[in-house]
Amino acid sequence: MTVQTECKSLSKMGEIRSRPCQSCYICGTDGDPLYQCLKDRYWGAPGQWNLKKCRDNSCGLAWLDPMPIQEDIAKAYQDYYTHWDAPSGTPGQGLMRRFFRSVKAAYLGHKYGYGRKGPKSYLGLLAYLAPLRRAASDFSVMYLQFLPGGSLLEVGCGSGEMLKGLADLGWQAEGVDFDTAAVESCKRKGLNVRVGFLEHQQYPANYYDVVTMSHLIEHVHEPLELLIECHRILKPDGRLSLVTPNINSAGHRIYGSSWFHLDPPRHLHIFSVASLKVLLQKAGFRSMKTRTTIRDAAGAYIGSRSIRRTGRHKFGSRQPRSVHMWGHAMTTFEWAWLNLNDQVGEEIAVVAKK
Repeated sequence: MTVQTECKSLSKMGEIRSRPCQSCYICGTDGDPLYQCLKDRYWGAPGQWNLKKCRDNSCGLAWLDPMPIQEDIAKAYQDYYTHWDAPSGTPGQGLMRRFFRSVKAAYLGHKYGYGRKGPKSYLGLLAYLAPLRRAASDFSVMYLQFLPGGSLLEVGCGSGEMLKGLADLGWQAEGVDFDTAAVESCKRKGLNVRVGFLEHQQYPANYYDVVTMSHLIEHVHEPLELLIECHRILKPDGRLSLVTPNINSAGHRIYGSSWFHLDPPRHLHIFSVASLKVLLQKAGFRSMKTRTTIRDAAGAYIGSRSIRRTGRHKFGSRQPRSVHMWGHAMTTFEWAWLNLNDQVGEEIAVVAKK
């Protein structure tokens, strides 16, 4: 049975149609099989999926082969987490919580220029004693120095949690997302968000000071086209900040096919630092700062552990305290490894300049 015939028969059963994808999207090199017969471990999307990795070690991109076709990929997102609003917290509760918020605010002011500097700004130096919390604080502002009055577009803004935080810090923040339910959640927060794909919005050229993307580019069939559009709408010297899973992370090395961030069939491409740099250069970005980070590594380790043990992981499920402690211990281990090898963090974070 040919691939086309098989895809057609699967479509009749309500499956996600796919197409062969034998060569690397970035360098054109053929891929070697990495994992086979992977299933959706989170939301129950149909199908089984194979992952390949580029034979060129200087690239290292991984991708799905076969790959879901663009017309059917929405079937993989019917119950996706961007439909949800994050649970509301209790901002004023607890002395320690207020203390940690004060340390975070001071750290963001000290390192990135958010808020007024004063004697309390030195409280932010305490964040350097807590690398796990510091990684989360860096991510919360997408590694961006504050620009008073700066215009910012978040592509793939989901339910708007990060976008709201950036707007509250002083950015003139807007968003776009293809998920209608997520956009409705953003609008309930009073955010200026459009529904659809970035390439279809016809934003003016040279318009935004900053474009951000968190865990989006791995979901995109044509990531180069997306980056070219980001480059077009940025002002001269504007910045693109993006975060994406790292195929060379410690978590992937330890957990292999059970790694949390594989996420078939939604993650179409999973990047290495080298492959992402090449893609950004092809899109026209001229300078970039890259790092790999331990941000939310604990959650990735807990999810990977569940997948290895049961084949599935439920987002938002309550975990025993011992499992949370184990996840933080593994993150500390990864942090120590990261100090020896700067390529092993769970996520790649890049700030690139037009």
